[in-house]
Amino acid sequence: MKTRHILISSLFMALAGSAMAQNAPTSGNAVAAAPMSAASTTTPSAVPSNDPFVQKRQADADAKAEYKAQKKAAKQEYKADKKAAKEQLKQEKMESTAQRNEALATSPATKTDRTP
Repeated sequence: MKTRHILISSLFMALAGSAMAQNAPTSGNAVAAAPMSAASTTTPSAVPSNDPFVQKRQADADAKAEYKAQKKAAKQEYKADKKAAKEQLKQEKMESTAQRNEALATSPATKTDRTP
């Protein structure tokens, strides 16, 4: 049981150490590295990385942003088309109602009295 705890804790320490190594500044001056990381968070594609995982993550983020933009544009186009179709339907309905009313007004009234 003790060995399991020791192995698990050493695994967590190794993972934490590797995570800290990824975030460590590349230059010796920590002050100079801080603006670079701040710039990389504001513009993600400003500093390309050689790490394939970072490149994939960035490519995925770019693809997701492009997909969202296309989806938003398609949704706006759909709404505009739907609005235009609705207006056309209303216009056609008004025209057909006007034609029907005109036809009823000009036809002779053929009312038959069916009372005995």
